[in-house]
Amino acid sequence: MSDPIRVLVYGGIGSEACQTYRLALHIERLAAAGVLIEPWTPRLVHPDSYTGRWWDAVRDGVAAASLDALNDADVVLFSRWSNTRPACTECDADCGTPDGLALHKRETGHASLDVDPLLRLVAAGLLANPALRSKCAVVYDLDDDLFSQPSWIGRGAGLARELELVQLFIRTADLVTVATPTLARRLAPLSDHVRVVRNAVEPALYQSFPAGTAPVDRESASPPETRIVFYGTDVRRRDYAVCRGAVDQVAADGAAGGKPVRRIWLGSDSPSVRALVDEAHPYLGSVAAFAAELAATRPDIGLASLEQSQFAQAKSELHWLELSMVGAATVASRLDGDEGPYSMIRHGIDGMLVRGVEEWRSALMGLAASGALRDEIAGRARERVLAEYQVRDRATEWAAAYRWAAAHPGIGISRFHR
Repeated sequence: MSDPIRVLVYGGIGSEACQTYRLALHIERLAAAGVLIEPWTPRLVHPDSYTGRWWDAVRDGVAAASLDALNDADVVLFSRWSNTRPACTECDADCGTPDGLALHKRETGHASLDVDPLLRLVAAGLLANPALRSKCAVVYDLDDDLFSQPSWIGRGAGLARELELVQLFIRTADLVTVATPTLARRLAPLSDHVRVVRNAVEPALYQSFPAGTAPVDRESASPPETRIVFYGTDVRRRDYAVCRGAVDQVAADGAAGGKPVRRIWLGSDSPSVRALVDEAHPYLGSVAAFAAELAATRPDIGLASLEQSQFAQAKSELHWLELSMVGAATVASRLDGDEGPYSMIRHGIDGMLVRGVEEWRSALMGLAASGALRDEIAGRARERVLAEYQVRDRATEWAAAYRWAAAHPGIGISRFHR
């Protein structure tokens, strides 16, 4: 095995879903490959006169982030974006201080990102220290096109304030990793080194069932109704609207014909969502808990609908992967053009790829009417996911990416200063 390399993860390794799929699921296998992943939160440094007033030091421009830990690391990893100002990322209110933002969140219930006072200081320190950059490589990971994110996704005001920092990291990173070829092509003008590492699933997570039950034969265990599952937070109502008419028609026809259809939403039980479906479950922040819940629903049909947009085209195929792992036949949006998150689906073989109301209705009607067709498509999809999208295989790609970066420290900053 090659010499071990040490990768420090800025901000720590949390349970947030995107970081779990892109990093946490791979940590043990990376360690076995000699890539050691460790959390890193830099220390804030400021003059003694600012003791007890750390935010004043940041605001007055006299604070810095200690980068000493990077001297003993091979790679430092950054991902997605942070809210670096004390303003609400939901409503754009300027709250003045981190404490002011916390008060605003309590009073309004807004789900704003908290303030990250360190990231801009870290970025400035890395730009000003080419000697350090020549020893410790910077990797920046993205799984969404942040430059095309529609306002209805939420936090748009906060993201708009941070895009110049996002662009700076892309331009100066030694390696940028992304989840899809579409996103790689879009970022290519900003970086010479963009590498696609697709998302993957850990099969063991999708074999969980509620307490007191166990996996049994699908035919004997299936409830009398056809179960159609969609998942996402409340804002995904825009995406659900793409297929809602067809889903409701299938449910109405099933009820009239004595073959009930149950519409299930995972990820929100808001009043707006409950009005759309027969059963709604609240958001679960843990990927493992969500995977167990998804398996427990025993879905027959999974919905992977997306509203047409540049942002949607750059998303990954993760919903198809997860729905396939729990035995659902997936019906997914075919977006305009030749590419999209579900373009790898082989229509009619391991999923259904549709566009427009009539195609949605036809696909759902056919699947609802035939358990044999559902099982055939779901079975082929699961076989393909297990063959091509397992964490055990993707970890090898991540290890190669980190090792490449460790062997090329400083190329991003050199290009930036040319």
